[in-house]
Amino acid sequence: MKRTLLLLVFTMLICVSQAISLVPNSAGALNGTIKGIVIDNDLKTPVEYATVSVFHMSDSSLINGTITNAQGEFELKHLKPSKYYIEISFIGYNKKTIRNIPINNDHKHADLKNIYINQASEALNEVTVNAERLPVQYEIDKKVIPVSRQLTTASGNAVDVLESVPSIDVDIEGNVSLRGSSSFTVLVDGRPSILDAADILTQMPASVIDNIEIITNPSAKYDPEGSSGIVNIITKKGKLKGTSGVVNLNLGNYDNYGADFLVNVRKNKFNFHVGMDYNNRNFSGDRESENRTTSGDKTTYVFSEGNSDRQRLGYGFRTGFDYEIDDNNIITLGLRYGGREMESSSKSDYTDYFQIDGQDPSTPEEYISTDVSNRDMEFYNANFSYLRKFEGKGHQLLTQVNYSYRDGDEKSKTERKQDASIVDGKKSTEKGPSSHIDIRTDYTLPLGGKSKFEAGYQSKLRQSEDITTQSDYSLVDIDYIPQPEYGHEVDYKKNVHGAYALYADQSGKFGYQVGLRTEYTDREIKFKGGNENFTINRWDFFPTIHTQVNLKEGNQVMASYTRRIQRPRGSSLEPFITWSDAYNVRKGNPNLKPEYIDSYELSYQKRIGEQSFSFETYYRVTQNVMEGIRSVYQENVMLSTTENVGTDYSLGLETMFNLSLAKWFKNDLIGNVYRYKEEGDYTTYDSDNVPTTQDFSTKSFNWSLRNNSTIMFNKTTRFQVNVRYNSASKKAQGERKAFITANLGLKKEFMQRKLSATLQLRNILNTAKYENISKGNGFYNNSKFDMQWPSIKLNLSYKINNYKKKRGPQEENVDMEEFEMQ
Repeated sequence: MKRTLLLLVFTMLICVSQAISLVPNSAGALNGTIKGIVIDNDLKTPVEYATVSVFHMSDSSLINGTITNAQGEFELKHLKPSKYYIEISFIGYNKKTIRNIPINNDHKHADLKNIYINQASEALNEVTVNAERLPVQYEIDKKVIPVSRQLTTASGNAVDVLESVPSIDVDIEGNVSLRGSSSFTVLVDGRPSILDAADILTQMPASVIDNIEIITNPSAKYDPEGSSGIVNIITKKGKLKGTSGVVNLNLGNYDNYGADFLVNVRKNKFNFHVGMDYNNRNFSGDRESENRTTSGDKTTYVFSEGNSDRQRLGYGFRTGFDYEIDDNNIITLGLRYGGREMESSSKSDYTDYFQIDGQDPSTPEEYISTDVSNRDMEFYNANFSYLRKFEGKGHQLLTQVNYSYRDGDEKSKTERKQDASIVDGKKSTEKGPSSHIDIRTDYTLPLGGKSKFEAGYQSKLRQSEDITTQSDYSLVDIDYIPQPEYGHEVDYKKNVHGAYALYADQSGKFGYQVGLRTEYTDREIKFKGGNENFTINRWDFFPTIHTQVNLKEGNQVMASYTRRIQRPRGSSLEPFITWSDAYNVRKGNPNLKPEYIDSYELSYQKRIGEQSFSFETYYRVTQNVMEGIRSVYQENVMLSTTENVGTDYSLGLETMFNLSLAKWFKNDLIGNVYRYKEEGDYTTYDSDNVPTTQDFSTKSFNWSLRNNSTIMFNKTTRFQVNVRYNSASKKAQGERKAFITANLGLKKEFMQRKLSATLQLRNILNTAKYENISKGNGFYNNSKFDMQWPSIKLNLSYKINNYKKKRGPQEENVDMEEFEMQ
């Protein structure tokens, strides 16, 4: 009933907007238009996001502007009788000017049809024109964020880039959430990866990223996995003729360094690229914690303070090619190989004691605890695609096959020492290969005008093996002894087959897209040596609706509804105890149900010249919420598991203001505020299997604010300040405290812009501090982390030939009369 009511509200808002937009400005007023399609003259393909501006011929005053859509189309409306000229510009192309366009009673509508613009292939030492890409580019079902604007992340990774992206939150320790949820899907160039979302984002250097697409309400065409949406990382690829490339070198304190390169060769119908990257990142700081556990009338206290160090070494190689067999057949092949080595270590001084009600505390016991973990992994990825174009613009069939394989090995050891002697210790290992195969076919059929039909099929085939072992330190044997009861072997198989269909059309100012996707899940978990297997065979259905109303030029209202799913991860399903360290154990739950998410969005965007702002309100309801639960396993030891606890609700508003306050000063301000509510309960079991049921309901008001200010001193020098604040956030079992961070970036270009240097200062206020409180029945924990300071990084980038697309020194001027004769 609630879902139906919300859909009715969305429909009413759209109808009201449509009615408003159709009201004429004044009786008898001329409403002229200029429209056309921008085409790459060499590739004969539409140019998306090209800027189209219209001016008065008499005084060259700017009247309005817009950008081209995915088909290269634009339309400038509400023009009064006069003579105009338009300018078409885009990075990497010569500016095109079409002059003497009349709008009068005899020529109300000027259709320029196909407008061909030429790529600027001049060498870098030619005169260039500065241009800033829009900070956010909106499409009907996603936001596109160019990475080139972010100077403070040039030598970082994808996580650093996401710190300044709308809809994304990054905490002090680099954990990423999309509109308050850590359950989202990460794609690379539209393809799934063998890596987990966190691994992809921390491993990928910022310097190889071109755009990031944020898809908070994906259409039926996209995989519905991921409760809060999709983050699609678009990597850089050469698009100019000849040989081009870029080389990056990153240097920083605290043992941060890296390098990468990308070379592209395009000749006739063949395009080849090759690239490599190698990056070492260190994340260190001071930690302290307070932990209390209560059992009966006995309370145990544990205090610790020390330091921790996390080092991530990532490397990768990628290559591939595109080949145009003819105008209607294109094949693409891509290969990636990479690996990572992650090492975490900490050393802390511990003090613990206990107290029984009514008695004095026990004598404190002091010891030193060291924790070391290593995670190594290699992965391979191969993808192939074939595009077949049919007669008619946009009529095509795309087939993609993606194969990924990884093999990982994780080792961890915890030791407690007194007087340099080991008094307790645990060692554990976890390893096993996994493979992914993704096959999808997408068919697009234009139906005339702006209507089209799309349909497709996708198979996701997942298979993995997980082998865990544990050894405990024996004071008798003075050695680590294997513990078979904590060793397990698990085979995990999950196959998902999906099909979708969607229809899109536009009538006047109103555009819409409706779709339906269905998926069949076949999952099986086998425990070697056990008698029970866990299987699922289930059909699911996912409707989607996207609508858009163009109120007038530069004004858009969009509304959407989607249904999504979040299936439990394999590690959350293993029903046995695994020791993480001497103080923490985890246990999976094979009976976990998937989360089902109903997501609603209503947004408004306005662009005035180079200024733009947007308001997006969103409402998300999640059934069968999977929540991490903590409870007391035994004295000083916490148990972590996952349960379906009930239903949660998120209602929020996200705003963004992109302001060009002067030619030398630009400012992007992003704000997000949302109300979170969770309703449900959960049952925990102690080491004696005694159950305790508790209410899991909670409410939280959360907000964040980010500001990016860029000052352009001249054509080759710019300075950027980035400030981010996240409010405190409550949860059912605790609270995360508020924090603020500030970063600086200075970029200077040399050698006719072949070489650029970007200096970054991160955490300049030394405020990157993390504090988290976790509490529940019989336990309390307060942990703090103070990140290393200051963090200084330098990025050097050298462009080979014409890798970065430049405008040439010339403009192409065409009169309307000449244009009509083409």
